[in-house]
Amino acid sequence: MSEFVKLRVLPYNKEIVVEKNKNLLQTLISSGINIYASCGGRGTCGKCKIKILEGKYTTESSQFISEEEKRQGIVLACKTLPVSDIIVELLSQLNFIEEIQQHSFLHKEFWQKDLKEYIIKNFDFSPLVKLLHLNLPKPSIDDHVADVDRMINYISQKEKINVVFDNIELITSLPELLRKNNWVVDTVLNEEFCVNEETSVYKINCISKVEKLYAIAVDIGTTTVVVALVDVLNSEVLGVYSAINQQIVYGSDVITRIIHSEQENGLKELNQKVVYTINELINIAIKNANIQQKDIYAATVSGNTTMIHLFLNLPAKYIRREPYIPVVNRVPPIEAYKTGLMINPLGKIYCLPLVASYIGGDIVGGVVACGIDESQELCVLLDLGTNGEMVVGNKDFLVSAACSCGPAFEGVGIKSGMVATVGAIEDIEIRDEEVLYKVIGDTKPVGICGSGLIDIPAVLYKAGVIDRSGKFIVDNKKFKNRIRENADGEYEFVVVEKEFTLNKQDIVITESDIENVLRSKGAIFHGLHTLIKYLNLYLEDIKKIYISGGFGSFIDIKKAQLLGLFPDIEQEKFVVSGNTSLLSAILFLLSSYARKRIYKVQQKMTYIDLSSLPMYMNEYTSALFIPHTDLSLFPNIAKELRR
Repeated sequence: MSEFVKLRVLPYNKEIVVEKNKNLLQTLISSGINIYASCGGRGTCGKCKIKILEGKYTTESSQFISEEEKRQGIVLACKTLPVSDIIVELLSQLNFIEEIQQHSFLHKEFWQKDLKEYIIKNFDFSPLVKLLHLNLPKPSIDDHVADVDRMINYISQKEKINVVFDNIELITSLPELLRKNNWVVDTVLNEEFCVNEETSVYKINCISKVEKLYAIAVDIGTTTVVVALVDVLNSEVLGVYSAINQQIVYGSDVITRIIHSEQENGLKELNQKVVYTINELINIAIKNANIQQKDIYAATVSGNTTMIHLFLNLPAKYIRREPYIPVVNRVPPIEAYKTGLMINPLGKIYCLPLVASYIGGDIVGGVVACGIDESQELCVLLDLGTNGEMVVGNKDFLVSAACSCGPAFEGVGIKSGMVATVGAIEDIEIRDEEVLYKVIGDTKPVGICGSGLIDIPAVLYKAGVIDRSGKFIVDNKKFKNRIRENADGEYEFVVVEKEFTLNKQDIVITESDIENVLRSKGAIFHGLHTLIKYLNLYLEDIKKIYISGGFGSFIDIKKAQLLGLFPDIEQEKFVVSGNTSLLSAILFLLSSYARKRIYKVQQKMTYIDLSSLPMYMNEYTSALFIPHTDLSLFPNIAKELRR
């Protein structure tokens, strides 16, 4: 029989009853207290440190806990079991997720201003969900067509579309509804499926008085979830909101989450976390737009293969097991109430099609959003998310690959990291001995987002603050007041002193932060270089490189090349495309032409497993330096550094 003890958690002063000898990390997360553990609780990242203030416990030794920390009672939550009533304190860095989770935000850039013009110019307007105002011919002794057939025939002839009506609840209520309203009704139709990507079939899902028709487009990233609220009738995005994917408490990458999904209740926990994250953003969106959940009749969802599986509560374990097979690549439309999304229960959920275990609908849609599938020239799509996906090709061929680069570019696992929102440092320069920076929203800074994290190692290296391996040159006299040793015995650089920050905390970059950034940039560059070589091409053959990612709009191409993230080719070849995953979800919602192209790209695209190529594994470490150990790959950068 299980024994229980009391656990008090500071600074929340929250008391919970927990099972004795049960892992504290699991206990805290299941109690709604989010702790970041990038390894998913396996004890290999050292991120889930807590301080035991009172009580008995057992814990395992760890390389991540110093002797001084042991004396202070600091342990890894994932390796600690309570034996008696216990009081624990969450260390400051563990509040990261909750702070970011509460900091949803509204973009006001491309989405509201230029989207409608972009769709009209490049696609067509034919949304997945339609609102029709019907004035049906009344039956008579000479016109005795059944009510359902009357409705289907009228819509089919008027709209030139194929219609099905198989909702028995609606059919049951139809006779009284039609006669009560004198045969004048509103109906909402959802596209049900495509036949050979040419013929669409629409299903009647609502018959009542409908004045508003909204939908949401969702980008489920491994680290960040983004939701756009769309006014379908006016083809207008009313707002775009973002939050950290709460699944991150179970691991920072798809592999650790898949491993967690294989544990008891693990899949359910991951599913609930992502659905909760999306619903929180939906609630913010509808509140700001002054609408109701019932007004949202469709949702299009873009994401990598693992995220889509976990969102749909599908087993993901075979994605990480050779030969790496997903459950499904084309998900049929699903009733909203079956997914838990808080929109109209009869609304439909549409997932963009997947290609392979590590190439999802976000990449398929991104290819279409950038126009690569119709280009004559050799193009590249680089997604700077957690999974480092890339595509090389044009209208004739499309080859994809992925190289896990971690969540560093999204600010996760970085001491002063944050998502690209108001208060994030997006651009950094060093002139003489002065650190200059630009903040999103022109406010006091709170932290550093992905584009700033790309800038910092590049400018620090150029200023002689770090060496090519990312280690601090501690005897640098110019910046001796900014280079310091922190409480963990690690060197860090003070980017902004606390008196100039919004939260009154120093904004810093540590050696381990720089190491994380170098690993991420190394994975991206080396993955692309390997894929290009595998295809018997050269980096110089590339005519366009489309940069995708939530913070992509802020990237300084030259600094990214100095860092060694992007190849050393003409800057005019780079196109910063922003969040193409979200854009493609919006296109999938609003344009039949976009949907057809997305399905065709999914059929055409092939996937290469880079880890199976010897040259990928053998040469990866060469890319972990600034810009690279082989400077012949960066001739222009090398020339500039010699000046």
